[in-house]
Amino acid sequence: MRYFSLLGLWALLVLFSACDTSRPALTIDPFANVTFTVLQFNDVYEISPLEGGKAGGLARVATVKKELMRENPNTIAVLAGDFLSPSVIGTLKKEDGERIAGQQMVEVLNAMGLDYATFGNHEFDLKDAALLQKRIDLSTFEYTVCNVARADGDSLRPFMQVKNGQEGPIPKYVIHEFSNGQGLNLRVGIIGVVLPFNKADYVAYEPVTEAFRETYNELKPQVDLVLGLTHLNVREDVELAREVPGVLLFMGGHDHVNMSRYSEETIITKADANVKSVYIHRITYNPASGFSKVRSSLKKIDDSIPEDPATQAVVEKWQGRVNAIMEDMGYNPNEKLMVTEIPLECKEADIRSRPTNYGRLTVDAFASAWPGADVYMINGGSMRMDDDVEGVVTQYDVLRTFPFGGKIVRMELPGNMLEKLLVTGLVTNRGDGGYLQVKNVERNGSQWLVNGVPVDAEQAYTVVLPEFVARGNEQNLEFLADFKYITQESLRIGGQPVRNDVRDLVIAYMKSL
Repeated sequence: MRYFSLLGLWALLVLFSACDTSRPALTIDPFANVTFTVLQFNDVYEISPLEGGKAGGLARVATVKKELMRENPNTIAVLAGDFLSPSVIGTLKKEDGERIAGQQMVEVLNAMGLDYATFGNHEFDLKDAALLQKRIDLSTFEYTVCNVARADGDSLRPFMQVKNGQEGPIPKYVIHEFSNGQGLNLRVGIIGVVLPFNKADYVAYEPVTEAFRETYNELKPQVDLVLGLTHLNVREDVELAREVPGVLLFMGGHDHVNMSRYSEETIITKADANVKSVYIHRITYNPASGFSKVRSSLKKIDDSIPEDPATQAVVEKWQGRVNAIMEDMGYNPNEKLMVTEIPLECKEADIRSRPTNYGRLTVDAFASAWPGADVYMINGGSMRMDDDVEGVVTQYDVLRTFPFGGKIVRMELPGNMLEKLLVTGLVTNRGDGGYLQVKNVERNGSQWLVNGVPVDAEQAYTVVLPEFVARGNEQNLEFLADFKYITQESLRIGGQPVRNDVRDLVIAYMKSL
């Protein structure tokens, strides 16, 4: 249909130009292409580079976008969710007592020129709906999401965003129009979607597939191409592409490590978290045939890329402000705690899938502070640094490792429940935030050993773990909420009192080494 309508348009233009001899003839090649570029990234928790300045950094991404704009003005940047939370900066309070809660991220993303974002599950870490609304309204980029609504008691309404002084609903899709400069336009629809994971009271979720299919069917007649901006795990991306065919590209998040997949007609891509990499999609569309060509490349963001000065100025403003806030909290972010020649391993892919030396150091700190338990553990998802630290380790490194902080508690479990906890935390949850870093536990075939002795289903065991996990808040570990625990406000390391907070315990333990 597009082929014949474009031929008709071309014929009319030739006819009119032939009748008007006072102006040069205007011709449109109906077989010309329209090209555009999408810069994709996801799951960004740090505004500054990691790995000693070698990896990531949003000011470098801003430079990449400007380079792409020079190559092709038809360039947009999209973020596939998770940026308002979690980060150590986001947990801090400003001078007025309000949590920063992603304000630093929004201001940096505004400066770097982000165009579109969808919600990630961690956007709803902001339990105060009014605070989330402030961050949305501060954003100069646009949001899109098809499967969440603002819940107010029994009533549901769209999330809202103020743009150019006007408040309007966050749409289920956005339409971006590109041109080839010769009169041919291309309408691209983008649908945002997020998995129902952090279920805040003010958020209502529709089933992902049903909401996406309904939105796609509404959008498709209005546009030439449809793209998905998805914050789902990769299994859900693959299944969604299978259930709702016809989407050219899913630009995804949530999984934190770069990957690409094909499912039916859809390409699925995800970049590394904290913009250690970005995906660049150069897309060519031929209106006459309706044929699209996608050329995607994963670009590493490192110190070979200069920082965009305007974006970097915003980063530095926030970094200086945050250091002052930390000092007011009693921390000294620049204090050197220890020196390590062997990197402390805390990258997401490692801390959520295998024992690491940083995980072991953390549970050793728990054991030093609260000796005498049978097992010590921490969920890998609470260690959010996504970085390996080598050489000098500072308080800021610890603070950005544990942005949520929180107490540790002591719990008594029967042997059969301890086995369930170990199977879930070390096998079922491998690759996810509920994977456990543990002390005093080994596995011998199908048998679990505690301090070298097989677990006895009838025996009681003491376990020290974060209060967050003990309350049943971690993935697949909800059953722990059925058991009581005890805690203390203060513990001791090296004979000195230490506030019972994971950050303080690790800092004190590093000092004692």
